[in-house]
Amino acid sequence: MARWWTEYALARDPRLDTRVSDLEDRAAEADDTAEAHALLEQAAHLRREAGHTEPGQ
Repeated sequence: MARWWTEYALARDPRLDTRVSDLEDRAAEADDTAEAHALLEQAAHLRREAGHTEPGQ
């Protein structure tokens, strides 16, 4: 259920969804492992924050 809620929260905020997707895409294309890791950490942080959003926020 938590995973579903996170995806739903992202879908409700197109700008946030775009930002997370962009970070993940940039990580996939990064030549530097440390850079890719940092980008994925940022995306994961945003996903966690979205998952903590209460209904109606």
